[in-house]
This record gives sequence, C-alpha cells and structure tokens, in this order.
Amino acid sequence: MKEKYSLDQFEYFKGRDLSHSLDSLTGILNREAIFGYLEYLVTNKKTCSFFLVDVDNFKNVNDTYGHMVGDVVITQMAEFFVNMAGGKGVVGRYGGDEFIFIFEDVEEYKDVWNIGHEVNNRIGGIVFEGIPNLSVTVSMGIARYPLNAQTSKDLMLVADKALYRAKMKGRNCFIIYLPEKHANISLKRDRDKQLTQMQLVHTMFTALTANGEDISLAINTAFKSLISYYMFDHLCIEAPNGLNHGIIYTLSNQKRFEHIHTELIDALISPAGYAGISNVSGLDDDLFEEIKKKYEEQNIKSVLYCKIAAYGENYGYIRVDACNTNRIWQNGEMALLMNAANTIGLLLHYQNKRLEDLPFVASVEAGSVE
Repeated sequence: MKEKYSLDQFEYFKGRDLSHSLDSLTGILNREAIFGYLEYLVTNKKTCSFFLVDVDNFKNVNDTYGHMVGDVVITQMAEFFVNMAGGKGVVGRYGGDEFIFIFEDVEEYKDVWNIGHEVNNRIGGIVFEGIPNLSVTVSMGIARYPLNAQTSKDLMLVADKALYRAKMKGRNCFIIYLPEKHANISLKRDRDKQLTQMQLVHTMFTALTANGEDISLAINTAFKSLISYYMFDHLCIEAPNGLNHGIIYTLSNQKRFEHIHTELIDALISPAGYAGISNVSGLDDDLFEEIKKKYEEQNIKSVLYCKIAAYGENYGYIRVDACNTNRIWQNGEMALLMNAANTIGLLLHYQNKRLEDLPFVASVEAGSVE
C-alpha cells in the first residue's frame, strides 16, 4: 500500500497496533489478523458477510511474466480491493492469490450481491504498471454470518464451497452461498482434482463407446454427465443440418438455443480443431458480424467449439454456450471435450455415418442444482 493502512473506523481496530498484522508484500491485513477480526465478530455475534476471493488463473501470470511481475499484480489487486471496500469493509490477504473481504453489518442478499457485482464490474478497469495488455478477473465465494454458519471455521467452509462453485461455473463471477444449492458440494484437494480429471476422461470415453453402434444414446449419456459436472448453460451437437442432442442446464437463464451454420463456426476454429472464446462481444465486427448477431439473439456470452473429425473428414462440432457470464475456458474442460469430439468422430468414421444420419433428439433440461 502506498499509504498507511488505517482501520480506525472499525471498533475492533481502534487504537490497535497493526505493525505486526500487515502482509509484507501488499500492506493489507495478513491471514492471522483478518481471521482474528472474523473471530471477534463471531464471538460477539455481529452480523457480517465473508468474501473469499481468488484471482483467476494467476499461475498463468507468473508463468508468462515471472514472479516479480506477479508480485506487482498482487500488490495492485490489494490496492484495488481496499479502494473498492471504501472504508465499509476490511480486506486481508489469505495467501498467494487469495484475498478476504469482511463487511460488518452486511447480510441482506441484495446488499451482498451489489458488492460482488461492483467488484466484477470495476476490476476490468485496473491498469497494471508496466503490463498494459494484462487483464485480470476474480472468482468469489460469499457466506453470511450467522445465516450460513455459527462458527468462523464453518463460515470459511461454506464460503469455500461457494468459491468452488464459482470456479466450476467458469470463473469471473461470484456465488452467494445458499444451502439448498451448495450444501452438498464436496471440496477436493489438488491431487483429488487431478484424479477427478482422469476419471472424467475415462468416464467420457466409456460412455461414448459402451453402447455399440447406438451413437445417439452414447452422446446423450455423455452429455448429461458433462453438463452436471461443469454447469454449462448449453451443450449440444452442431451438425450441418441443425442442433441435435441439446442439453440445457437446469438453472440456466436461457432456455432456447438456435442452430448456427457450421460455415460461420469454421472461421473461428484454430488449427488444433477448437475455439474457446470467453467474450464473444470482443470478436471483430467486420469479420464476424453474422455470428455475433446469432450470439446476441440467444444471449450467449461465451462459446466453446470442438471439431468432430476423423481421418480428414469434418462432421460438425460439439458446441458449448455460456449465457450468465463470460466464462474463462479451462484447459481441462477443453481437453475433455476435444477427447469427446475425437471419439465421436471415430465412431462415425467406423460406422460410415454422418451426424445428419443420427436420429433427432430434442433439447432437454438436465443437471444437478448443487
């Protein structure tokens, strides 16, 4: 922080010596200090909201620019968060690229939502010193005391569940913990997540190859599993003659999706056979006017396409749409869908079929609400 970090407006911090309570890199409260404040609020039964904030894909910043630049980014993020809190909330660094906000006397859903929305709206305006082309987003998990938990430990747990769901929704968003939606989320350690990714690939391949020549049944089974896990708003086969095997996530705000001609999609596809676009509004108007109009009509903000192909023959695409947020496509989910597309391509090749030969399966809603 360029100026001394003052928290005298909060009763807990009045007259308190913070010299040993500040994070050495950012100058905001360190982990021990921010949790000390949370424990004080809980012990004294003071209503609050607890934000667990994670900088999206921060490893990529370190890998691309180096750790010194990474430190600059973390420091400027801390300054942004303090300015955003505006003397109404307390900000601390949990560790690495994770931060914590605590807003005392804020518990109403609308008030908490407004804070999360403001952070998401303003964060894109940060200009990082010496890195003009870098933009950063965050994912946030939010819990409220005493509505969601009775202890500081449990409050952290439910906020962590909400953060996990925000990441699974595609990052660059916030989730306010609601027990009816998020109580059954099972948090996984990094090693367990790696195992899960391996299991997903195995499950996907098995689902697509376990039904003999019934490619249609195989696709339907696999897609329902995918949409439950990743919470995509819409997942389907985009064939030259129209949409098929569409699955719409149960909680998606958008319920109607239309065919987009594969010729329009072809122009977006990389040589590797896929296109993952987090913000379709950023596409060049002159080059992609027609497909951008299709996205606007269907309220689509992000898209992912994986080419279904085998032995030089292109059949169509697996299509994924995100409507609620600009989804940051992750390598794991893109690799899994590419694997699925390649498998479907091989099935079509060896059965001498095309996507147009598959029976039409109308779009359905599916997916767990957790």
